[in-house]
Amino acid sequence: MSETAGTVRVLPFRVRPLPDEPFDSWLEASAAANRATVAEMACALGLVEQEGGRAVSATSWMAAQWATELTDEQASRLERSTGIPAEQFQEMTRMRFARHAIRYTRQGRISFRCPVGGMAGRYCPECMADSGGRWRMSWQFPFTFACVRHRRILADNCPVCHKPPRHTGHPLAGIPHPGHCHNPVAGAGTGPIASRCRGDLTAHPDRIAAPDSALHAQRRMMQILSTGEGRFGIYADAPQPAMTVLEDIRLLTRAAGATLCDGGDLDMPELGTELLAAVPRDKHEWTWAGPPTAAGGAVGTTIAIAALEDSDRAVRLLTGRLAVSTSYTGQTPQLQRLIAASLGRIRRPTLFLQAAPASDVNPEDRARKVPAQLWDEWTSALTPRRINSDVAASALAAAVVFTGTRLTHSAALALLDSTAPIRQVTHVMRELGRPGADTPALAAILNLAAYLDAHATPIDYARRRRLDCTDLLPEVDWQRLCARLNVQPGAGARHRHARAHLYRAITGNSMRLAPEGWDAGGLSPRTVTTFTMTMPDSVRRELDEVGRAFLLSRGIDEPLSWAPPLSTHIEPAAARSNTVGEWATARPVRGALDTPSRRRELIAQHGEGATTYELARRAGVSRQTVSRVLADGNSTPRRGRPITFVIDEDWLRERYEKEGMTLRQIAALVGCSAPTIAHRIHAAGIAMRPGPHDRTPHPLAGQSRLLQRALVGRHPIERARRFLTATQHDNVRAAAATIRTTQSALSAQLASLGADVGGDLFVPAARNRPMRLTPLGERLARELRRARATDLHAQTTSPTEEEKAL
Repeated sequence: MSETAGTVRVLPFRVRPLPDEPFDSWLEASAAANRATVAEMACALGLVEQEGGRAVSATSWMAAQWATELTDEQASRLERSTGIPAEQFQEMTRMRFARHAIRYTRQGRISFRCPVGGMAGRYCPECMADSGGRWRMSWQFPFTFACVRHRRILADNCPVCHKPPRHTGHPLAGIPHPGHCHNPVAGAGTGPIASRCRGDLTAHPDRIAAPDSALHAQRRMMQILSTGEGRFGIYADAPQPAMTVLEDIRLLTRAAGATLCDGGDLDMPELGTELLAAVPRDKHEWTWAGPPTAAGGAVGTTIAIAALEDSDRAVRLLTGRLAVSTSYTGQTPQLQRLIAASLGRIRRPTLFLQAAPASDVNPEDRARKVPAQLWDEWTSALTPRRINSDVAASALAAAVVFTGTRLTHSAALALLDSTAPIRQVTHVMRELGRPGADTPALAAILNLAAYLDAHATPIDYARRRRLDCTDLLPEVDWQRLCARLNVQPGAGARHRHARAHLYRAITGNSMRLAPEGWDAGGLSPRTVTTFTMTMPDSVRRELDEVGRAFLLSRGIDEPLSWAPPLSTHIEPAAARSNTVGEWATARPVRGALDTPSRRRELIAQHGEGATTYELARRAGVSRQTVSRVLADGNSTPRRGRPITFVIDEDWLRERYEKEGMTLRQIAALVGCSAPTIAHRIHAAGIAMRPGPHDRTPHPLAGQSRLLQRALVGRHPIERARRFLTATQHDNVRAAAATIRTTQSALSAQLASLGADVGGDLFVPAARNRPMRLTPLGERLARELRRARATDLHAQTTSPTEEEKAL
């Protein structure tokens, strides 16, 4: 009978946690004291389910999970079992110890870029010898590199296996040996019974003395983590959160590593030659997380802390070590100013706009007046060179929102478009801050923000951004619009661009937020803008009417589009000139009849009794052209020719159903067309026979739903055979050569088969990678081969040639 984790008994022998000891170390020490495995100790503590004293739900990742965070229920069970307060167990987890350095992703998970995940386990051999092999919580994080008590740099690896001693979690089925390495090594056994290193960590032969400057940097790091903020050096007047201070230290550490790897002067002789000799000199080892060794961390962090305590040293360290395009929006405002100074700038553009005179207008209210992408004419005038216009439109709109506020660029962008790529749009502001950049653009943004605050705007973009535009301008409405204007509707691209033009005008959003069902093929901000600039005035007016009708149907009585006057904020030379386009007419001949006076004349003559043939002969056009002009003018049509052919329904049924004659054969007997016979058969209620494109599944499909969708249409067995042949080749070209057909024909047949069964059958071939089946293709191939084998064994008559081929 299974015993739940809630069943807890009081342990007779308990191990007291040491100060600064992590939970996993205490768990291992408790198991070692009781001569039990980690899994057995977890069962005794009520952390896992057990049956007969054995864990039935313990997995290797559980120990790491407990070391990271304990639930309230788990902490309560531990308190009942050991008598140790639950809060003390919570303080032994990484989440509680490094709570000021936790970073979450947008999905709510802990980011791998924050230090909560810990390191593989640096350690002090002397401390470990004093505590009987117990670990310290602070050793398991990248911001710890020195032991202040023994004045030494922490050891990185086991002296025997030369790997981080906690490279993997302790095996649940093993009894711990505190103070010894439990890394698996080559030898007999795998899994929980694998050979273990068992190297003595307290006897590490190497020792690097930590200079006073490194110990000072270590104390400063622990102060930042414990207080949750930095209030020293450049932060003294305005303390900053620990998370952003750690980002500052990380950036300065990388700059120190670059200086060291390039042979530059670190300007810190007090570090000593012994410590510097142990630092890696390969710049590829200095990643975003810092150097891989404790010695490298000691040097990098010591230099970073010294730079944060002296702004002049920080500027010297950063000068020449950062690219102009480096993103530093995650740094504190204090370090951002120092970075700008190291790049030869007086002030970052973002800080320049934020320092504008404060406005009484709430940023949310200003965001209602601004589209998610700034108006096209403003974007064209303000976008720096070499910047994508779609990205610039989002960045400039956010800049208008945070001008004169304390909002960051990302916070302002979230008010307009929470899905916009923040790193791309902040790059626009860095471009505006380049030496020699057009500073009038920043002045124009200031003027625009002041204009919006002082004037009411006719459009509420916050409401517009939420509109569902799925049914905006269906293709059939576009075809009617073009027919009414007698212009070419295009093969699909014009419709997509016209709908995108309306979507941007109505919502002000990026095309990234367009409804999912829309076909975005060939669309880009540049092509949509070009379409908007070059469309004829007649089409523009019609589309404006469509947009206004769409808004009215949603209860919004606002103009379709609006923009602040450009000429009052920017020099006239920067303004974009409007271009009027001209499209080819759909029916050039009809254009001569489509004037209002000529249309009224035709309608009047038709109303007086003139036939369409007579009107066409007088105008020199076809009868169909006259009919379309009359239909567009709402002229009442007259009755056409009387029915010429009288066909007896019983006679028609006899010929079609009993004699099996085709439509063409019956039409030849009557003297009419085959479509006329088809209409009469339908009117008589006679069931039509399946045509050549019958969708009835082939008998070989059996009861398989997948084969019932695949073995349909014309020559289903031949199509299946070609699919099976293609599965034996690396690409479509080779399969087509084997079948003796063209590559395009085989590709079309395979695509048609995939459309019938409901998905792609092949992953296309790429460089150094052959074509391979998708999961759906593998399933179809298996069922076709199974059907072939079953059918050939089960047939009592000889199979057809087509089935033999399959």
